[in-house]
Amino acid sequence: MEDPHEHEPVRVSAPGRKAWAIPAAAAGFALFVAAGARVLVLFAGSMMSSVALIGSWLILTLGLAYAGVRLRPGLGAALLAGFAAGVLAIAFFGGMRMLT
Repeated sequence: MEDPHEHEPVRVSAPGRKAWAIPAAAAGFALFVAAGARVLVLFAGSMMSSVALIGSWLILTLGLAYAGVRLRPGLGAALLAGFAAGVLAIAFFGGMRMLT
């Protein structure tokens, strides 16, 4: 008896084709988090309002990362890693007073 799947074409995905997508998503989201915090500091009138604005920005971007986890599980870890890298960049540059 003949195999019904014998004449189907074999689909082979290129291993390096999307290898850059996950690190690029993590780096892009980290830049998005850090740049958004920098822009909000520029709009803030005082230190207390800049802390509140940065906190609300981080909550918003964490929500976006979580939505990315739910919608695209393959990129979810990259978005959360990008969020963590963005928070570390904000803490590092904020500690050196380079955000203001």
